[in-house]
Amino acid sequence: MMDTIEIGDLARDFYKAVSFRNSQPPQQDALTMLFYGDGILINNSFRTPIGFTAASFISALESEIAAETMSQFVMHEIHSKTDVFGKIAHRISIYEYNMGEVTAGRLPRGVNYMQFVRDEDNWRIVSVAWCDENEDHMIPAEYLR
Repeated sequence: MMDTIEIGDLARDFYKAVSFRNSQPPQQDALTMLFYGDGILINNSFRTPIGFTAASFISALESEIAAETMSQFVMHEIHSKTDVFGKIAHRISIYEYNMGEVTAGRLPRGVNYMQFVRDEDNWRIVSVAWCDENEDHMIPAEYLR
């Protein structure tokens, strides 16, 4: 039970670390410290997957901000399920996000599959792979319970 709570805290820290406002990019250290090694982040919301390390993900956000194509990104978890076995864990994390535009109704959502390892006394993220919800891929009802 304690492991699940710690992993939940780590997931919340991840969402906080990738969120930003007022064209102020997230701090790279705040994200990289959550990962085991360099970390793997994969956005599979498009035609082909886009892979990052934790550091290159922040660099990509910094480039978007510099190009003035993005000034805000706020993401948070709305539902989750975590399975732990020994010193490994997997979390299905349903998120919603806002990129600063005014939204009427429900915010865009998606699914993060997050993998974790216990390293000494701390849980660390190994990888995060995500896909935004769309008309072809709706979030299953059982993920929202």
